[in-house]
Amino acid sequence: MAFLRSRNHDTKQEIFKISANSVVIGRNKECNITLEHNGVSREHAKITFDASDANNGYTLEDLKSRNGTFVNGVQVTEKTLLHEGDVIRFCEAEFVFSVGDPDKSILAEPAAPVANLDMVKEMGDDESNTFEIKSKIQLSDKKPVLTSANASIKLQAMIDIGRNLGADVHHVLPQLVNNLLKIFLQADCAYILLNDDQTGRLELKAFQYRDPENQESFRISRTILEKVATSKAAILSDDVANDSRFDISDSIVNYNISSIMAAPIMDYDNSEVLGVVQVDSRSSRSRFTYEDLDLLVSVAYQVAVSYQNAKLHEIAINERILEREMNIANTVQRGLLPLSRPEIEHYGFFDFYQPAKYLGGDYYDYILLPDGRLVFALGDVSGKGAAASLLMAKLSAEVRSGLIIEKKFEDTVKRLNRVFSEPRWDNRFITFFFGVLDPKTDEIEFHNAGHIPPILVSPDGTAEMLGESIIGLPLGIMDDTEYPESSFTIKTGQKLVIISDGITDAMNAQEQYFTLEGVLNFLRKAPNVNTDEFGKNLMTAVHSFSGRTPQTDDQSVIIVGKDT
Repeated sequence: MAFLRSRNHDTKQEIFKISANSVVIGRNKECNITLEHNGVSREHAKITFDASDANNGYTLEDLKSRNGTFVNGVQVTEKTLLHEGDVIRFCEAEFVFSVGDPDKSILAEPAAPVANLDMVKEMGDDESNTFEIKSKIQLSDKKPVLTSANASIKLQAMIDIGRNLGADVHHVLPQLVNNLLKIFLQADCAYILLNDDQTGRLELKAFQYRDPENQESFRISRTILEKVATSKAAILSDDVANDSRFDISDSIVNYNISSIMAAPIMDYDNSEVLGVVQVDSRSSRSRFTYEDLDLLVSVAYQVAVSYQNAKLHEIAINERILEREMNIANTVQRGLLPLSRPEIEHYGFFDFYQPAKYLGGDYYDYILLPDGRLVFALGDVSGKGAAASLLMAKLSAEVRSGLIIEKKFEDTVKRLNRVFSEPRWDNRFITFFFGVLDPKTDEIEFHNAGHIPPILVSPDGTAEMLGESIIGLPLGIMDDTEYPESSFTIKTGQKLVIISDGITDAMNAQEQYFTLEGVLNFLRKAPNVNTDEFGKNLMTAVHSFSGRTPQTDDQSVIIVGKDT
């Protein structure tokens, strides 16, 4: 059962029981609760109880009254859920809403709306640091006179705290300090401060005072807050004026703070202080107890859980955004690679590309020249990830522009080396293979800038690395490096295999590498099939060797074969 207790101090206190599921309040004698006030409408408002409601079931709605209905100073414009201790005002008549036995309940004076945070002035860093806050709670010898909220009020307030903390913590902090004043009837003020990620200082996030007519600008002692944060321990003083720990703290003594509690808001493993929650009292007859401090610590724990969950949720959202952007970037990067393989009579082609992460630093391309010759190239930028992928894109563009600008293929490679030897590339280098196939003569010319030598595989099972003695330095090491030409004539059934070191460095569960020798052994035993099947067999062997072991480097392959 719920009831309304009159809050007007100049009249005799009245209690109205809400014993029906729907109670109409107004000036009409037919109303369930009749109020003899001229400003009250004939049917002013209605309180409804719904037992199926997951909250406490009581809602208040205004019945289009002339002067409006207010809950905790806020006008009711739609059905409003009622909470323990809410103040309901109909014109000049004020009532406190509660659930339980009206003869046994001790109702809290409700809190005023959240104060403007600009009203709260903080003490500077010149405050005295001479007192010490210890992990043990110290009480004075004076026996306090206590006024405690009953169990029903505390339970409802804690339920409200738990329910609200499922949302964004920054949005529910004002409601949280309101609930603190419902739980601790002794408290005149409640504060919540959280650690700012950028400044590393405790910043005020929510503040509330009980007396709506008190417009005093309260000050918070930063020294006390930082001591609580440093000691990672809750503090209670039931007599601040005579507590030796605070006798020099102007912000406490000069502002007539009588009793104070503060608890650190800790992270999951109690290693980091996320903030501080504090309540204080201005009345010498209203002091806090051990039980109050235990309850405040529980509230601080709930705030910590909500705050960390909110931060984890924010991190998860950012990670999903980043993952989506990386997927888009991966699609764009793959768009820089050839859309299809060349179609040249008597020749077959195979290519494979798989970055270790979303973005990779490997590159390959086919470029058909006007005279019918085919340029095929493969490069490996040092490093992995976004930086390597940007250089890969630069390499792709520079290869094509170099073929237009330079007359000789050797000069094209030398130009690439000069471009990537500039200091703007953060000392990154690129291993690079550049080949040219003339299908009219079956001649292949190539230039090697520090890359794994190409492997010529013959139908008889021989696998030979070509041009080992004329390998130049990788692109970007020295700007005047020479890249001499090497050439050979490819015969029917032969295949030229160019791989990146992601193939040789493929690792299995035993942390063994596939190695260049492993590649050669496979190629020597591989069946003599067309180029496409030959390449698929090679990649099957590499991936079978690696199993479920995560890929550690980008993998790229080009195979040029004379199939007929």
